[in-house]
Amino acid sequence: MTDQITLPLSFHTGFLSDLPVLEAVRKIRDHGYEMVELNGELLPWGPAHITPDTPRAVIDKLAGMGPYSALCIHHCDFGSSRDDRRDAALAWGREMMDRAVDLGIGLVHVIPGEETGIAALHRSLAVAVEDAERRGLTLALEAIVGRQIGTVQTALAALEAAPGLKINFDPSHYHPMGDDTTEAAKALLPHIAHVHLKDAVGGPEDFRFVPLGEGGIDLTAMLRVLLEGGYRGAVSIEHESHFFAGDARGADEVLRDCRADFDALMARAQGAPVV
Repeated sequence: MTDQITLPLSFHTGFLSDLPVLEAVRKIRDHGYEMVELNGELLPWGPAHITPDTPRAVIDKLAGMGPYSALCIHHCDFGSSRDDRRDAALAWGREMMDRAVDLGIGLVHVIPGEETGIAALHRSLAVAVEDAERRGLTLALEAIVGRQIGTVQTALAALEAAPGLKINFDPSHYHPMGDDTTEAAKALLPHIAHVHLKDAVGGPEDFRFVPLGEGGIDLTAMLRVLLEGGYRGAVSIEHESHFFAGDARGADEVLRDCRADFDALMARAQGAPVV
């Protein structure tokens, strides 16, 4: 049997929004995750862990607790059709990019915001790519179910409109939009810089994010495509089934289970027996 490929496993801190960021990072690392993805987004169930106002003392402590796979800098006004709101979101994004530099994080990712115009959204992406490159960062886009960039085709159009843009590939957003996630991985592979591992059921109007293996996504086939295509970056588990599907597991159980789920998926993707 050939040696198995390993990918660094990360975990998105958004699930642990009830914990201070230092505790959240420590808990993730204590469960054997090689990396951590820091959340800078206000979520329906909790606050962001990193903001432009995060105290310097906290940033300095966090900088020594890495490595980090990414900083999520999602803003609802990114690409807004209103100039004032769009400009404010871009300015906020620049401040968040500065936090990424302070933390030693090389990749930040954005989402298509709400009430956007596609031309304004493409312009915002092009500006944000330049802002990131000036700081030595990579900017990635995460497509979002139901938004103006939520499918493979709209993601490819965004890549063309904003040279240098990369993809944070989250299959749970493509699946409800009707895209085959394995084919989506193939189409976007040259541009993928970061991966979210998350499962989903339903369509654009009734989607739910569910525990790994309980949705409609063939995660094994998707990982196989990524591995065979040469992807060697981080895979970050973004656990949201507690909010979307009533998943009552506690933090420690989720972290243990997700670590085991990922290891089993990686083994299956490479034709190895699951132990």
